[in-house]
Parts: sequence; structure tokens; C-alpha cells
Amino acid sequence: MNEIAPRGSGPTYGCRIKSLSEKPDTTDLYYREIQIRKLVVLSIALLLAGCHAPRVVTVDSKQAPLNVETSRARQTRQHFENTDYLLYLPEGYSNDAKRWPLILNLHGKSLRGNDLEMLKSYGLAALLEKDLAIPFVVVSPQCPDDRYWMTEDETLNQLVDHVVSTYSIDPERIYVTGHSMGGRATWQLAFKHPEKFAAIVPMSDAPPDNAWTTQVAKVPAWVFHGTRDDLEPIERTRGFVEALKKLGAEVKFTPLPDRDHFILDTYENREIYDWLLQHKRS
Repeated sequence: MNEIAPRGSGPTYGCRIKSLSEKPDTTDLYYREIQIRKLVVLSIALLLAGCHAPRVVTVDSKQAPLNVETSRARQTRQHFENTDYLLYLPEGYSNDAKRWPLILNLHGKSLRGNDLEMLKSYGLAALLEKDLAIPFVVVSPQCPDDRYWMTEDETLNQLVDHVVSTYSIDPERIYVTGHSMGGRATWQLAFKHPEKFAAIVPMSDAPPDNAWTTQVAKVPAWVFHGTRDDLEPIERTRGFVEALKKLGAEVKFTPLPDRDHFILDTYENREIYDWLLQHKRS
């Protein structure tokens, strides 16, 4: 093996083996000690890097409220007609007699595109990829760049039908949740298909006006909105919730104090999933 000479006129160092009778060279020992120190420092750095792996934070957040690792794949890529989606199957899932509740999870505008990995950046899909375990099948579709969920409501409706017919889904326990653009689409699906959904959890958006209340009132809702949301002000959501209450609807409203539009960490609240399971389509 070729030996590597250090800078200057000092002796070589590397893999050369000295005889037992050879007198140690102090300069040689110095360079060996330096090399050992460098190796120790490098080993510690690599160890620390492994303990603190880079994390993926919200790309849609001013304050990055959710910070998750996405190194372990727990969702699979699926395709239905013109729609790509992530599929989460709960622990213990099998295509047997047991039927599982279904959550349709709708992202916001910034995650439109053709790369499903984007959906793992934040929100429910990110938590499922990390370590959240919930007893639901979860479908997270991706909206194309040039479209909006509000114009894709029939595509979403057909996707739900496809998932119900393909997997072991309880048709009486189908839920929808979404944030921002996905939040409004959640309201819209409840408006157009109240007979299909057992409950909804919209976040950070509301319908354009109160004309939807009669239909939406048929579906239980738990609504979340930040009080300092400057993109979709909370007042419209508050007004729509009050209109639903006047119709006798089952609706919970949770204003989040001092929070802005980006409240995706709300999906860490396990009470949401307990609340959903309390509702079946009547």
C-alpha cells in the first residue's frame, strides 16, 4: 500500500508496520496522534448526525408549527384514474370481515402538483409517516397544479367510492378533513353529499356564504380556525358555524388563540379521532 506523506519534510505515515526493535520516531507519533484525534472527532460528528437527523418542516407555514421526520415510509403510493394518492392502512388491517373507518384527507393549495412526497411534509399525512397510529384507513390525494379541490369534488367523490369498493371500509363511517383549500372542499363535500359522510373536520376555511347551511347541517362537524388567520379570516367561519347552530346542527367550533392560518399541528390532537369514531352515518 502506498504511504501518504504529510506536509513538510516529516516522515511518512499510514499503514507501514514498524518492527518491534525499531525506535519510535516522535514526529511520526505526533502525526499518528493527530490522525487518531481526527478520527475520534469525525466519529462523534457522525454519531450526533445520526441522533439528530434532518427534519422536514412545514413548507406552508410561516412559523413551521409542525416538525416531523419522514424517513420511514408508512404510506403507499396509489393511483385511481387521474388521481394519485397516499394510502395508510392501520395496524391489523386485512381484507377480512372487519370493516374499517375511512378518512379522506385533503391538503392545502401549496401542495398541489405531481409529487406525492410533498404530502408527507406536514399535516395528517406527515404524522402518519412519522409515528401516529390511528384505527382508520386514510386516503390523501394530491390535487394537480392547475386545479382546485372545489372543482374536483366529483373526482373526490368517485375516489371515495373506489376506496370503499377496493378495501375493507365501513360505509357508515366515512369522514373528511382538510386544511385551507382542503378545508373548504371538506365543507363542499358535506354540502353535495351529506348522505355519504358521517362527520367532517374542516380547518382554516369556510364556505363562501351561508347558502350551504341546510345541507351541511346534516353532517356533524368539528371546526378549527386560528384567531389571527390573515389569509382566511375567522369571522366567516364563525358566522357559518353560528348559522349551522341555528338550524340545530351538531357542530363544535374551536378557535385557536393567537394562531395564524397554518394550524396543521392540530392533527396531533387525538381527541379528533376519538370524536370521529363516535359518529356513524344514520
